[in-house]
Amino acid sequence: MSAYKVSLRELRFFLWEQNRAEGQFLSRPPFNDKDRAYYDGLLERAREFALELGRAYQASDRQECRLLDNGEVAIPQEFHALWQRYKAEWVPVLGNSGDIHRPALPPILRQAIQEMFMGANPAFMTYGGFNLPAIKLFRLHGTPEQKATYLDKLQRHEWDACFCATESQAGSDLTAVKTLAEPLEQEGVYAVTGEKVFISAGMHELTDNTVYFVLGRLGNAAGGSYSLSCLLVPRYWPNPETGELEDNFVECAELPVKMGLKGCANTRLVFGRKGVTRGVLLGGRKNAGLLQLIPLMNQARISTAVIGLGLASSAYLHSVAFAGKRRQGRAIERTSDAAAPSLPIAEHGDVQRMLLDMKARVEGCRGLLGKLTAASTEAFALEAEAAPDEMKIEKQRKLVQLLTPVCKAFVSDQSWKICELAIQIHGGIGYTDAYPVEQNARDVKILSIWEGTNYIQAQDLVRDKLGFGRNSRLIKYLREELDAFLAGGSVDPSLAQLPLQLDAAMRSVEQALARIGEAVRDGLMQESSQFYTRFLEMLGYTVCGWSLLEGAALAAQALAREQSDAEAAFYRGKLKTARYFFANLLPTVRMHEQAILGLADAAVAISLDELAQEDSHDANRLRSAV
Repeated sequence: MSAYKVSLRELRFFLWEQNRAEGQFLSRPPFNDKDRAYYDGLLERAREFALELGRAYQASDRQECRLLDNGEVAIPQEFHALWQRYKAEWVPVLGNSGDIHRPALPPILRQAIQEMFMGANPAFMTYGGFNLPAIKLFRLHGTPEQKATYLDKLQRHEWDACFCATESQAGSDLTAVKTLAEPLEQEGVYAVTGEKVFISAGMHELTDNTVYFVLGRLGNAAGGSYSLSCLLVPRYWPNPETGELEDNFVECAELPVKMGLKGCANTRLVFGRKGVTRGVLLGGRKNAGLLQLIPLMNQARISTAVIGLGLASSAYLHSVAFAGKRRQGRAIERTSDAAAPSLPIAEHGDVQRMLLDMKARVEGCRGLLGKLTAASTEAFALEAEAAPDEMKIEKQRKLVQLLTPVCKAFVSDQSWKICELAIQIHGGIGYTDAYPVEQNARDVKILSIWEGTNYIQAQDLVRDKLGFGRNSRLIKYLREELDAFLAGGSVDPSLAQLPLQLDAAMRSVEQALARIGEAVRDGLMQESSQFYTRFLEMLGYTVCGWSLLEGAALAAQALAREQSDAEAAFYRGKLKTARYFFANLLPTVRMHEQAILGLADAAVAISLDELAQEDSHDANRLRSAV
């Protein structure tokens, strides 16, 4: 039995009704070579493979990765057969088209398929997960020799790629990176020494070789993040004369014991300890590592959001199924009536609240990601026009930039809340491995931490993307899109107040950004930093509300037409979800705005001693006992 649940009806609504992907994208180059029927078939095939991935989900948690005596890493056994099928059936579909201006799939279609795969078994999907970004990096920056060596192998997933940035002393602060590269006699080749930690899928035997994109410093480079270089360090060095692969002395020194995602080999890698580890500069460029790797990091952040959405959606659907069959208690108005029948817990008010809360968050997050992937898809379509409009292209690309940190942070935070509610709905058995929801929660927690913590995403949004309000163009582009929707026509009378609430939420976002900018100009930089995550959350809730209102408006139109009972229930669910979100979750935006407007008083600086003090007597007694 698969641990994964998915609703293709939801994904089809998202694609064909809400985002009008058939008319908006499949009718235009470069995506007009395949029609909706093809993609509907692809979704069916993807669901079947996702269910197979889900059958290995809990086993891959129990059979976690192990470091063997010979230095190799053993991964869950089921992954080997799954990898062969994935490589044969899905790499050709999901792979790169060979043109950075023409992806193999429209990004919005890729989102739907990847939601299934990543939600079904995120640990498995980490293997080879960096291949597509790596291919893009080689196309953008690689030398002809590097492209000849790596591209074909990576495209066919015979080799895989890993991103190596984090060190024990250098997590969010990349200025602390100590990995060094010293030139060898062979021109352009460096000896790499150092350690990297928490490298996802960092060592395994699924592929013949792994190429590590290692952030490090050349021996004579200055400090700081912009003196980092990107070094290509293969696990096995390709001999240019013989074509043979030679040991490049990359060691896995440790696999940490983790809370979740146990089927992913998160490795501590050591370079240059047992021999010379050779590497070359990506594109032959020195001190350009961060600039080169930005596309890879952005794609990783989007993928993080997709993983969170996939896990949360499955946890939600498990909760709906469980709540429909688990019978406990009587109707609240008949509690004292011994003759009253017990009810499925789905009929109790608070369980309905939790299920509606999960549904609103899941569908809102899917819509938030959809705004990003639709903008990306539109940008590719605009670029393919005979006379591309650069202003329109820039707008769509800027929307992607704006929404990337929002998607990464907001969706990962929301998915954790959704999985927590899933455990609550399942009750005591949800705290056991009888159902997959406890594993969903353990697996999803890392998403707010890796690929840049969620505070780093908020800082990137407020400081780098929006310039503390000085760069108003990105918010202006988003506001233009929202205003176009709000001006698009009437909504169902039951939703009449919702557009006004949505407009007010966006005005709250604008006011909050202006206040943060004012605080920074007044020298309150430290104080303002306590509110960046809340500002990001404001923007996330607002875009989710926008998406849910879009869906509700379409549902109201559909209900005006004759529908089957099942379809009518589906569309009524859209209306009720939007009303719940606007009444219960969207007010968070106003609450955060009030805190930010009162920033000078709401920000509180506090020292460690003021937070807590260890009792010296108890501490000494505990140390002596040990």
